[in-house]
Amino acid sequence: MEWQREIQSDGIVDSRTVELPIYEYERTPAYERAGRYRAQVAFVSPPSRRSSFESETECFLGVSLENRNFEPARFHALLEWIARRFAKCKILIGDSIHRITLETKLGLLAEVALPAALKSGREFIDEHRSLVESYRGTTEFEFVTCQDIQKTSAYAQYSRHIRDYFDRTPEFKDSVEAFGRHYHRSDLDEIGHNRSTYLIRRSCDYFLEEFAIFSCLVKDGNAVMVYPGSFSTLAEIADGVFPTVLPELQALTVVSIKLKRR
Repeated sequence: MEWQREIQSDGIVDSRTVELPIYEYERTPAYERAGRYRAQVAFVSPPSRRSSFESETECFLGVSLENRNFEPARFHALLEWIARRFAKCKILIGDSIHRITLETKLGLLAEVALPAALKSGREFIDEHRSLVESYRGTTEFEFVTCQDIQKTSAYAQYSRHIRDYFDRTPEFKDSVEAFGRHYHRSDLDEIGHNRSTYLIRRSCDYFLEEFAIFSCLVKDGNAVMVYPGSFSTLAEIADGVFPTVLPELQALTVVSIKLKRR
């Protein structure tokens, strides 16, 4: 069986087709068989922390379930990037909040969506545990789940605060709803008003739950978030657009990563 593989000779990397024995292919990790990626900083919010965020000793990596940016090869690139910069990293698995995606994208009932979302979270951890443990000598990675954080009293407090702020601050509500419209932009032109309103409302629920979860992590000392994507409302918070929002969110530095195939 033939596979594309990079061969290095005298410092020159040459990509050519070689014959890989079946046994060698089968023990090659999935993230290597899928191709290699390089993680690079796309932008940092706020920009003023672009040159200082690496002075922090720890960060957290947000993981969106069933998202192509967290397939094994891309996830490996994210871990590799983090391991070069931070001594500790919490890997935040978006399990319980993924129920909202399953409800809106697949039409699952709430009582079905939550168990399915939690199962996806467990499967992601099981699939990637050995890869994470391979970095044990470099960086202390730890899986944490949104479900566990949402059970805490701190989350309940932050959730009440952020929802109250959403209800009484029109500019913040507009920003979060615009974020939701952008997420569902490919669907909104083809559905009716009631369905559009439902999708945007549920997206707002998703983002507000995330913001309360992020606040809990910042409170516990994780003030740098790494994510292969962007959060427009978080960027606005970081830029001081909403000066009376939760101080934990204002203290958060968001490092947006782009992933490029090597």
